[in-house]
Amino acid sequence: YTLRRIKETEEKVQAEIEAYKNQVEQEIKNLQEDLKNAINLSKQEGEEMVEKSIEEARNDALIKSDKILSDAENKSRSISLQLDKKTIKEIMEIMFLAMETR
Repeated sequence: YTLRRIKETEEKVQAEIEAYKNQVEQEIKNLQEDLKNAINLSKQEGEEMVEKSIEEARNDALIKSDKILSDAENKSRSISLQLDKKTIKEIMEIMFLAMETR
């Protein structure tokens, strides 16, 4: 009777140990899966942040280059409209000559 009771207790404890072991193994698998998912999500979010940063930098560069081109165009117009004293004098001489010949 006693040996049988010891054997039953031993088997019961062994079954509990096995059940606990299986539970711990399942929790480890779940944690590994959660970790894998978290890593993949972080990687994806990081890639999206990099893409967003690149796009923002590209847009900023386009805006700046458009402004530079616009400024250059305005300056070139301004420069072409500015006449130096020599050119003004030549134009006035031509106009005076034209008026004198009339």
